[in-house]
Amino acid sequence: MKKLFAMFLTAAMALSLVACGGNNSTGSTGSTGGDTSVVADGTWPGKPITILCGYSAGGSSDLGCRYVAEALRKELGVPVVVENVPGSGSWLAWNQLLNNTEPDGYTMALVNLSAMYGHYDEANPRETTLDDFELLANHVIDYQVLAIRSDETRFTDYASLIEYAKENPLILASATAGITSGDATVAKMLEKEHGCQLTVIPVDGAGDATTMFLAGETDFLSANLGDVMDAEANGYKPIVIFAPERSPFAPDVPTSIELGLDDYVSFSARGYAYMPGVDQAIVDRMTEALIKVMDDEDYQNNMAAMGAQLELYTGDDYYNLLMDQLDTRLELWDVEK
Repeated sequence: MKKLFAMFLTAAMALSLVACGGNNSTGSTGSTGGDTSVVADGTWPGKPITILCGYSAGGSSDLGCRYVAEALRKELGVPVVVENVPGSGSWLAWNQLLNNTEPDGYTMALVNLSAMYGHYDEANPRETTLDDFELLANHVIDYQVLAIRSDETRFTDYASLIEYAKENPLILASATAGITSGDATVAKMLEKEHGCQLTVIPVDGAGDATTMFLAGETDFLSANLGDVMDAEANGYKPIVIFAPERSPFAPDVPTSIELGLDDYVSFSARGYAYMPGVDQAIVDRMTEALIKVMDDEDYQNNMAAMGAQLELYTGDDYYNLLMDQLDTRLELWDVEK
């Protein structure tokens, strides 16, 4: 299996300021010196900015958006609000961005791989591809974990879960199905690598998946590390993290590589994007603001509290990060690019 990603920060909140790429459709951070645009004359931003979040309230994606919104408010001097538009693996939010907003820089959306990879969803292919978005900046690499309830007796760790699932079908909740879903992709890996029998139930987001799991409606939980930071207090525990090295946020949780999955890792890359057609000076100013947010102490502390590993990507580097993960998912799902 093609290697997905092999980067890990040894410090809990180290910031990797990756060089900004050149001007292209994936966003840039070029100078706006001499610009006569609305940014230069001070009229932008002149009203509240909206961040569309394609997931339900309560999960790490939603919380991350709200922490960014507060830091952006301080940087840009205008209110920044989060609008939750869950459903269809976050595609409802992206559809709203692309088709029901103006390209004026006042609406952006949380980047999630469900929307970015929708073109390759064989069950419900989307017309848009990664090239149809104006990428701004990535903030978070959030590795996926599997968790079980603390009182679970059928299996107690990753190895026993795998052995049980080979003979007994298990139920897992996921925000989407197919290549667009990190959870469903982990399920696909478990089926292909181990012969597990799994049924994936679609839900609107991490909050809903966790609620079903705690209610006993699903057998185990696939989630990002940021979604399970309060696991012990809520009666469940992560049993594996799909990362190249153990996380400083969960040092007792073994990695997938430790457990024999070679180079398989899985993560969510969370950043922000505009629709196409936004004035380049506004794109540059918002990208600059998002870069500065990474230095906001409150933002860093809030993200650390939920186990979010901060890594900054812009321009071509951001685009390539997303494309590399796409290539790995295409290989796992046997989908042609």
